[in-house]
Order: sequence, then structure tokens, then C-alpha cells
Amino acid sequence: MKIVLKIVLIFVILIFLGILIISDIADRNQYYSKYTPEEELKIFMWKDGYDEYQDHRDVYKDHFNNEKYRFPRKKVSKVKLFKNSFLISRLTSTTISETNKISIIKFFNNPSNFDWSETTWDLSESEYILRFYNQENKVIGKIWFCLQSCRMTESEPFSPSMKYGGLSKNGRKKLKTLIDKILSE
Repeated sequence: MKIVLKIVLIFVILIFLGILIISDIADRNQYYSKYTPEEELKIFMWKDGYDEYQDHRDVYKDHFNNEKYRFPRKKVSKVKLFKNSFLISRLTSTTISETNKISIIKFFNNPSNFDWSETTWDLSESEYILRFYNQENKVIGKIWFCLQSCRMTESEPFSPSMKYGGLSKNGRKKLKTLIDKILSE
């Protein structure tokens, strides 16, 4: 009887650890398809017949100041910064002050902080995750970013102001300074 109890206990512990690991990976990454409204697909996705890379960039530039596409597209109540660390990401969260919240939102809506560089990277490479919450404490936006090795960002929802997600040299410095300031609060 004791052996059966031990086996059941080990089995329950393994299931608990499996659920914990799977939920952590799902929390820090994105394993679901993004919903992109049909209107945005028509405007921003590469179209057949684009002969020039510049044509696509011009489409983005035309919408840099369009309020409809300003990140995160809804009123933000609070912002939290998470280190993208296995199993302890939620434990490392920092709620950002009102002043820094405004600075973060302005930063990600300023096209001069981004380059047109290729953004081939994986979300697991991100060092930090910013989550934007509404008044009901629901996540209304996320940004994954990498400062050290790849200087890339990925946002949900999409914003043309972030171009293709690559930080400019100046943008990278500004974001690093802002993150250091947030972490020292």
C-alpha cells in the first residue's frame, strides 16, 4: 500500500511540475495565432507586385501618426516589466510608475527609436516582457524585447511606429536607460 501511495504522490508531483512548466512557457511566449483585423492585413501586409522594399516602408510611414494604430490602442491603467526567466518570470515583475509608464508608451510610439532592419529572432531570446493592463487588470498589450544581443522587439498589438521591430542605436540606448531607471525604483 505504501508503494502505491508513493507512486501516486510522485505522479501528482510530476503532473504539477509539468503543468507549471507548460504554463510558464505559454505565459512568456506566444503559442497562439495573432488575430489581425482584415483592414490591417489589407494595409500593412506585403502585397503581390511590390517591386520596391521602399513602397512597403512608405505604407508604414503613412500611418506613424495615426491614432488608430498607436500602441497599445487602448487606455493603459498600469504597465509591468518582467524579466524573461524560466519559471520565475512572474516573480520578477516590477510595476512601473506613472511617469515611466508614460515614457514607455511614448518611446514605443516614436518611430525614431526604431530601424527598418530585419527582425528574424525568437521571442524566447527576449530579455524582458512589458505587459500593458487596462482598468479591469486585463492585458491589452505586450512587448517582448532584447537589448543586449539582438536589439529586437515584438509587439501585440502591432504598431507601424515600431517599423519592423528593430531598435535603432539611439532607441536601444534610450530603452536601456529607461529600463535601468525602472529597475532601480
